[in-house]
Amino acid sequence: FIELSPIIIEEQNVTDEKECEQWSCINIYTRCDSLWNCPHGEDEIGCNLSSTLNYSLDHHKCVSLYTNELIWFPIKRANDGKIDCLGATDEPTLCQEKYRAIFYDNFYSINSSYHPCIYFQFLCNDFANCDHGDDERFCVKNEKNISMFQSICLSSDSSIHSDIEQFLCHETKTKIKQQIKYFSLDQMNKIVEDQTKNMIKPIFSSSFDRETSHQYELRCHRGFDLRVLLNNEKNLTTNTCLCPPSFYGNMCQYQNQRVSLTIKFRALSDSWSILFAIIISLIDDSEERLIHSYEQFIYLSIRDCKIKFNIYLFNSTRPKDSTKNYSIHIDIYEKISLIYRGSLLFPIKFSFLPIYRIAYIVDIPQVNDNIQSCSRSQCIHGKCVKYSNNQQNTSFCQCNRGWSGRYCTIQYTCICSSDSICIDILAYNRSICVCPINKFGDRCLLINRIYQMDKNLTSQHGGQCIPVDEYMISNQKYVYICSKGYIGNRCEIAENKIILSFENSIILTQSIFIHFIEVINDGTPMRTTTFRTIQFTQHLPIID
Repeated sequence: FIELSPIIIEEQNVTDEKECEQWSCINIYTRCDSLWNCPHGEDEIGCNLSSTLNYSLDHHKCVSLYTNELIWFPIKRANDGKIDCLGATDEPTLCQEKYRAIFYDNFYSINSSYHPCIYFQFLCNDFANCDHGDDERFCVKNEKNISMFQSICLSSDSSIHSDIEQFLCHETKTKIKQQIKYFSLDQMNKIVEDQTKNMIKPIFSSSFDRETSHQYELRCHRGFDLRVLLNNEKNLTTNTCLCPPSFYGNMCQYQNQRVSLTIKFRALSDSWSILFAIIISLIDDSEERLIHSYEQFIYLSIRDCKIKFNIYLFNSTRPKDSTKNYSIHIDIYEKISLIYRGSLLFPIKFSFLPIYRIAYIVDIPQVNDNIQSCSRSQCIHGKCVKYSNNQQNTSFCQCNRGWSGRYCTIQYTCICSSDSICIDILAYNRSICVCPINKFGDRCLLINRIYQMDKNLTSQHGGQCIPVDEYMISNQKYVYICSKGYIGNRCEIAENKIILSFENSIILTQSIFIHFIEVINDGTPMRTTTFRTIQFTQHLPIID
């Protein structure tokens, strides 16, 4: 907190300003925050350099009380009880009461018979709010695109401001004192206002857009209007609409009933470099346990941990069967070994909605998590498995290859390759396959050429080459999963290490907690804690 209430210590009234001689009034927490922390405002010198005047380290800028021009005056004359500048910008204590957090009225009217401090939005509004017209005397009287009685300070077009108007609008605007100053490591640099805000934005004519023929402008709604060649000899063509998945119809005028899913995954540190195959399905609660649609993609935590995946899951029929309940079922496999990690279930609570939007953060099951099985005897050609995210012990039948249905009683022909995993079958009899790392395609029959290339794909220090997921947009065809301690395009760079050394007099335990503090601008610092075990023969703990 930047201010504390006075307290009584040993019969003395002690404030947060007592014995502050050793703490500079200019620091990274007070520099250029629009409020004077130093007696003469040294912490705000040079913060607003929007004018053409030269910058001075021991002078303040203001509008002269006598000439209405921008001048520099010595800092010793600031807060000396004598007004030298228009609006008393050199005497901010006249309008800014102590221990207040928000200051609205910051323009001081000299010799005012009523309230001397006025709001900055009253400046240059063609109405004298001050007794002697202090708020209007510096205004440029020319043609401006401003409504009558509207202040120049409210105009978003800074190009119509004079340097004096721009300065006074900035100096007298509402000032807010932060109640909490967050920890910072930033150096105390001069803050110069972004001059790009003052640039005049070019205005382009929209006549080109209007030239688009209204005949085809909205014909396909959310889709693309395509011209299809019917007969090359007779040059016969027709127009058709290419609709996005969420729309259908001859003009893309109807919306598909669907689930709009936004999902993000998290993995523990032991799984950051493990490649996962994630299959997300829309299922119902019928005896057939139909899979209406699905999406499958590759996930690598060190690469994708910040990505939010946006997925559409569609019902297989139009309209959907409103008597059924629907859920989102997620299967997770390790891509390289095809080891099953677990499954998660997210019921759709309002199945009657035509479009159901939902967002989840999913934790990938740990390596040492035992796949919890159950003793349900109904799983005829499969095994009973409990969902890893359900505390109510909800389970499902994980069917053997070639079997599907709620209890694995429906037989089908799996058309996936023999070295892949056949998870289930879609509502329109297409197998869902999880391919090995070197194959791809709906049936895993296509071999990835990356694994047939020359030795130029070899990496250093035990890195592994993997193809880029087709679900992601990338110019690269492959990436490397590096072993611990190495980074780079081919794992050729050793990661930075922190080596901690302790004096011999310090007795270390066999394990220590190490805290990393991430400093966030204007926010609470974030702490990350890691655990390290110190071996008996190790004197210098190493942190990767």
